[in-house]
Amino acid sequence: MKFGLVVAGLLCFSMSVSATATTLKLSPDIDLLAVDGKRMTGSLLKGADSLELDNGQHQLLFQVTKTMRKNAQIQVLYTSSPLIAVFNSHNISAVSIELPNIDNERESRHFETTLNYRIIDKNGKVLPVKRDVLPLHTLPTDVSLEKVLADYNGKGHPASVPALAHLRATTIADPLRTNKANQKVITLKEGTVSEQMLQYWFLQADKETQKRFIGWANQHPLH
Repeated sequence: MKFGLVVAGLLCFSMSVSATATTLKLSPDIDLLAVDGKRMTGSLLKGADSLELDNGQHQLLFQVTKTMRKNAQIQVLYTSSPLIAVFNSHNISAVSIELPNIDNERESRHFETTLNYRIIDKNGKVLPVKRDVLPLHTLPTDVSLEKVLADYNGKGHPASVPALAHLRATTIADPLRTNKANQKVITLKEGTVSEQMLQYWFLQADKETQKRFIGWANQHPLH
């Protein structure tokens, strides 16, 4: 059963929502960890074979997890380093991550060195991709992963997206900075990434902007 999940980019109140979207085809060999700085939970992806992305630039964090052959008798589970890919899906209806053969230890070592996966459209055309490895020995869990990604995006790495560096504000506060006078800690409710981003921007706004946004929303009911 196909399940679509709409992943919004950075939203602001004056921004109109695009009617077009890009379908990201999911593979059982790829564990999608985060999209545009937001952690993808197992409950969001359960039963899904695709995600619906906004038309535009996206940053994916993922790992390759698959069974490979250690020798003629033994198979082992290979899990790659956490990989970051940045690409632009403007005017592209569907994309997928194409992996090379990773069937043995030699091929897995080659993959870790070259990062020779590709992101292709529905016709097999290869998209330009910025690639990197998230430099972690142990992958963090829960919202701490989002903070790690926000820090990565704020430091000019090969696959950084500076516009996503602010997302550290949606995670737990830095314990060394909790006494700063103007710090604002925001707790987002459960929901899709789109809902969480809307919540984030709404809570960032002042009272007058919130009132104007509520008025705008009331004038645009769902059909």
